[in-house]
Amino acid sequence: MTNDLEKEAVDVWKLFSLADIDDIELTSSQSDLKFSVQDIKGAIRSLRSKKSSGFDQVSNVMIKLLPEHYHTLLTQAYNDLFRNAQWGKEWKTARTICLNKSENPAPTTDQLRPISMLPTCSKIYERLFLTRFNSWTTRMNILPAQQSGARPHQATTSRVNCLLEQITQSLRYNSFTPVVYIDFLQAFDKLWQQGLLLKLYRLNCPASYLVWIAHYFSDRTLKIDYEGVESALVNVERGAPQGSCLGPVMYVIAHHDIPQCFEHPTQVHAYVDDIALVYIPSIHLKFSLQAVEIEERINNDMTELLNYADKWHQPLNPNKTEISSRRKAIVSQYD
Repeated sequence: MTNDLEKEAVDVWKLFSLADIDDIELTSSQSDLKFSVQDIKGAIRSLRSKKSSGFDQVSNVMIKLLPEHYHTLLTQAYNDLFRNAQWGKEWKTARTICLNKSENPAPTTDQLRPISMLPTCSKIYERLFLTRFNSWTTRMNILPAQQSGARPHQATTSRVNCLLEQITQSLRYNSFTPVVYIDFLQAFDKLWQQGLLLKLYRLNCPASYLVWIAHYFSDRTLKIDYEGVESALVNVERGAPQGSCLGPVMYVIAHHDIPQCFEHPTQVHAYVDDIALVYIPSIHLKFSLQAVEIEERINNDMTELLNYADKWHQPLNPNKTEISSRRKAIVSQYD
């Protein structure tokens, strides 16, 4: 099954990443990846006012200070890029600095926190695509209600409120509610790009989007910048680009179907790569039987989750996956 899935994913990837330029222009002519001056202005306004930059030394602040008449030139340039789904190599190279998380003057790799910075012009390119892509996912109702991260009009509080409501439901009946917190190992860095494109293909995502996304992920590189000294180029063959606005969205789309792994999808709560599973015991059972029931459900769900993680190459982090139950039921002396 896994081998068949991987073969299908690779075939779909090749279909769109190696598409002929004439086919790309044909699909682009029929797509909505066309933008106005107002779209460009909106994308620039949405950039954070930061002075840091990629290797091009062009910061967000510099782009925000461009004269008005430059926006027309940028509009034409970006529309030309979308017409061919074109990405320059420089826009795909991240400038990465490593911060020391420890007090060790010679830190090991696991004591470093890498921060990647992409060229500002590439971030505008991403944001323009994201406006159309978000409209499509909303229109097609792709993301489940259980996912509150990396989507418009929802935030952490949306998911926390739903989580607390379900926990309170059990406590009202003097019962207990275990919550299992799931953590994926280096979630964004381990994203299976071919699997993502396959899922989008199965969702009937527009061909122009699929071509653009395949080109977006292909041939990514980074360089380590240590006080002005640059490392050799490092090829990035999997994962979502760090520092991108599109990366988190691609991740949640890649795993939009994860609630269906579990026996009770409505009791799944997700915020980007963080997942909490609420287990509400049957109020008609004695406490001892409730514990047996919950144990069986958790074990079954964890088996399904492990199968999903293996199938879609998204490994779990057992060291940060844990179960919590804050309150014990009061057991009647007549049980």
